[in-house]
Amino acid sequence: MMSPRCIVGRPLHVAGIALLLGSAIAAGLPGIADARKELLTIEEKDLLQQAEQIHLETLALSSHGPLDASNITKAVAARFERLGYRIVIDSGQPHAITVKVKCEELKTWEGTGRSGGDADMVDAAARLWKGPACQLTYRFGTRWADWRHEVRAPFSNPQEAARQAGQTDSAAYSIAALIQQLQTDSFPYLLTADWGQSARLIAALSESSATAAQQQAVIGLLGQMLAVDAIPRLTAFLKDSDPAVVQSAATALGTIGHEDGIPALLALFNTGTPEQHRAAAAGLGRLAPLHPNSGIVPAFIAALPNEPLQTQIILVRALGKTTDRRVLPPLRALHRSVLKHTRSDSSPEAKELLASLGIALDGFDGVHTEE
Repeated sequence: MMSPRCIVGRPLHVAGIALLLGSAIAAGLPGIADARKELLTIEEKDLLQQAEQIHLETLALSSHGPLDASNITKAVAARFERLGYRIVIDSGQPHAITVKVKCEELKTWEGTGRSGGDADMVDAAARLWKGPACQLTYRFGTRWADWRHEVRAPFSNPQEAARQAGQTDSAAYSIAALIQQLQTDSFPYLLTADWGQSARLIAALSESSATAAQQQAVIGLLGQMLAVDAIPRLTAFLKDSDPAVVQSAATALGTIGHEDGIPALLALFNTGTPEQHRAAAAGLGRLAPLHPNSGIVPAFIAALPNEPLQTQIILVRALGKTTDRRVLPPLRALHRSVLKHTRSDSSPEAKELLASLGIALDGFDGVHTEE
């Protein structure tokens, strides 16, 4: 007969496996969008990574017909040129990639993407949005890419928005609003990441005009690209005055997963402000299972008892993903303490910590179920 201990331990063991798989995927295993990239030939990947000349095709449409798209072309060209690309207007001139931008006063739905669905792409076309929007796609060689991006105006009713602004031409007002969005939207960074050109993104982080939001977007993309060449620049951002930027840099270093990111994150973990300390913990938490011989586990074990609940959750989850049995005594001690003080009316963080401890310990041998 199966013991009660085994019966209790099995669901937790399954949960632990599920958590480990989910964390591994989050930490850098190829996603659906990356899987689509595997369909590209080596020549096509090289073409995208080396692309420098971009041909622009722009179109502006009102509810009554075409409009002048020259201002759209200027806005999009300026964004690409800041990343070092050269813009080609004449399709007869040499170019590697054609980027098409179609801006409409009232968006017309064109159906789902050719593969992968819409949900797996950042800012893909929203089926329910019918207001002003720009659709961005690109072609390389003779084929259209599956990449698709939508830039939307801050209003859905052009006529009402124009009326409130004292304008009579709702189409011109909508296109002008979309041009403003194109001047700050992340589409150039998204395309550069899709083409695998990490060097341009690293250079973009040094732009004096880059906002904190744009820096965070670029940093996140470099992490998703597993851009090892970005580690020195990301490490510098750990000292940024904006906590959100520091958080993004720490997360990106953890996602990249390379050991070169560990020393700076450990230094921040040991000497940073409480916000920096927590950001470093999140980044190191992703690196701990990948580099068992680093100093991450000893640092986490030493800090664990005195951390606030939110940081304890981060540390426990990271330690539970390692195979280092040195983590068992501190995890068991913390589990006993939390179990003793956690009740039905305890805070959500306390309950989450207790659950995380259970999953972490069960990943080793499930002995916490005896308590």
